[in-house]
Amino acid sequence: MIMITDSTINKLTSILKDGIYIVDERGNTVVYNRKMSVIENRSLQDIQSTNLFERNDPKDEDIVSVLNSATPLVNKIYSGINKFGNKVIANNSIWPISQNSEVIGVIKVAVDVTEIRELHEKILGISKDIGILTKKSNISGEKRGYLLSDIIGESDIIKNVKKKAKLASESNANVLIYGASGTGKELFAQSIHNESKRYRKPLIMENCAAIPENLLESVLFGTVKGGFTGAIDRIGLFEMANGGTLILDEINSLPIGLQAKLLRVLQEGSFRPIGGTDVVDVDVRVIGIMNENPEQLIYEKKLREDLFYRLSVIDIYVPLLKERDTDVQLLMKYFLEKHSENNQKNLNGFSEEVLKAFDSYSWRGNVRELSNVIECGVSMAKNNSVIEMKDLPFYFIKYYSREQEKIMSENEIENALASGVTLQKYIACVEQEVIWRAFEMNNCNISKTAELLGVTRQTLQHKLKKLKI
Repeated sequence: MIMITDSTINKLTSILKDGIYIVDERGNTVVYNRKMSVIENRSLQDIQSTNLFERNDPKDEDIVSVLNSATPLVNKIYSGINKFGNKVIANNSIWPISQNSEVIGVIKVAVDVTEIRELHEKILGISKDIGILTKKSNISGEKRGYLLSDIIGESDIIKNVKKKAKLASESNANVLIYGASGTGKELFAQSIHNESKRYRKPLIMENCAAIPENLLESVLFGTVKGGFTGAIDRIGLFEMANGGTLILDEINSLPIGLQAKLLRVLQEGSFRPIGGTDVVDVDVRVIGIMNENPEQLIYEKKLREDLFYRLSVIDIYVPLLKERDTDVQLLMKYFLEKHSENNQKNLNGFSEEVLKAFDSYSWRGNVRELSNVIECGVSMAKNNSVIEMKDLPFYFIKYYSREQEKIMSENEIENALASGVTLQKYIACVEQEVIWRAFEMNNCNISKTAELLGVTRQTLQHKLKKLKI
């Protein structure tokens, strides 16, 4: 039979992330773990060696109260300075321990919620400030932010997207905008609002992926004081955007449960704040943004199908930069002028090598990547000169070189097949090239070359002799 001793209990509680304090009915300490010592900024040895009633410490008042009344005290917020001199917020609960209908002690559990509470207040505080600023900025009724005319591009595909966005701005329907990162989805979302009849009303933008999952609901729908421990009256983003537009970026990062509540708001135009009983009616146009294919997200159960249909009354796909034909040249000119002005430089364009590289590069980061690469080039280039390859980011040069090598390799294979080279001969040529390059890299050292290629010295020597290297 295994005996659980006081020593075992102390060892187990010492590794917990929550503070634990257990006293008997006489006020003697049974357990006081290290975490509780840190939270309450009290000496572990002092608490364990002194009696609760003799200490007369204000921090023990709630424990004494529960001992006397046998009534639990649940979810009481404690705020103070911890053992390391930092602010600490803990959620305290104290329960009586009974035996044969008599209280023989109490257990106190303290959960450190400092980071969660501070982040919660910060996000809600920022949201409130945004709402105030938004309302102030709309008093004049002037359009602000991006318009469709600000979006640069003359390719047919981008013209069609701008045309669809213009039609969307004349409608009151919800919009879903999707496409890869860096394609300019947010620009289209802002433009739709700024060219709509709602332009005098609030425009609220939020990235759903930037908010912790446990705070998303309160940020979107607000909270009512007393709804839960520590709750205060805060309006959510939907109420802030009333009459205007709410842009939700990376909307697919919302938990499935919260997507259901969002669907309800889109259908009924009303919701209940967290902890509230009254229904809040709102008139909000929602523009959802996502950087993944919605059909794939539905298949993977990351996006509710009914939410997709409700949100994508108008759907707009923003194309990749490499799908936009001649737009790279226009964007290069625009970003060169923009970043040159910001850096107070006068540059004379790009070298031929850079022009060639920009024209053939895949631009995985799309327009955002193009802007960043040019900004680096402007920052590194000498005044009154042209931007050269050496002025561009190292990663860009590396990936461009890899892409060129891949293209050359593909061309070599096509040429070899066209000339009737057999598979055996082609493999022999490739093997010879790989061995020769490895041999050069290791300064003709056979041992190091063999190690690099993963073969024995004897095998390598045989191949060198056979290939006449």
